[in-house]
Amino acid sequence: MARKQKRRWRSRSDEGHAMRMAIGDQARAAAEPGWSQLVVRRAQVGAYALTTVTRDGRESAAEGMDEPFQRLRELSYRADAGTWYTCELAFSPGSRGYTGRVDSSAPPFEHVPGVAALAELTMFPREEPPGWLLAASPTAAPIGLPATYGDRYDRWREHLGDQPPPPPITGELTYLPATTMTARAFDESQKRGHPLIYLAVQADDPQAEFLLVQSHQEAYGVGRHGPRGTIGGVRTITLDGAVLRLELTPEAADLLETETTFEVRLDLPPETIGELRTALPAMLRSVAEPPELIGF
Repeated sequence: MARKQKRRWRSRSDEGHAMRMAIGDQARAAAEPGWSQLVVRRAQVGAYALTTVTRDGRESAAEGMDEPFQRLRELSYRADAGTWYTCELAFSPGSRGYTGRVDSSAPPFEHVPGVAALAELTMFPREEPPGWLLAASPTAAPIGLPATYGDRYDRWREHLGDQPPPPPITGELTYLPATTMTARAFDESQKRGHPLIYLAVQADDPQAEFLLVQSHQEAYGVGRHGPRGTIGGVRTITLDGAVLRLELTPEAADLLETETTFEVRLDLPPETIGELRTALPAMLRSVAEPPELIGF
């Protein structure tokens, strides 16, 4: 069983992406087998909300998604522009990716309850609320509450410098997980006493895409370029000629920003692939719950 990893997001953008992934997992789990497309639509003003899932053109109400959608609205909030009122996400089978869009101006409902409009204006104040929201309010726009939905990330930004912008409130959404990379460089080394195997697109280039596998005592980790990484979560590793194939749990794939199947095409001399064939099993021999090795 893969180790459960505690998530620590680096920015509003990262946590917002994680909320969209969680929504997709819930939609997939609730859908009957054999679907070709799932579309999840959330419409919300204040606490008044409706979530629908359309499975291959057939629409049904959805439950259990209130928390991630509410958090996504909070993470998306901007003091001058508010947050979105509708969010639509589309998922396809066999992929961790998604497409969709968000809208922060059009009315999400034909009739917006007055109490919902008041709550929205209070919880998510903006400089210029849309006319339909003001018209739905039974009284003058209230003074908005201080918004601290991204306070923790804002504090980090003061110390760590620029961070990605918050999740969008208007426009298109797209996430395309990585499926392959080509490795033209291989290295086997010890980093602070821990065995490490390193595959990179280009040698001697710190900016080049890479994949590494490292072990420490009974644990192993996999990392990709940037801060992407997972502790455990690899089901199988297959060496098939000049292709190294990783089968990952959905959680590990999301941490690495890949699909659950990720291939490394080895543009390496046969003798170097032979070194990899020897080094990887030796590294994983002492770890707990190692991935299954195939073709080694």
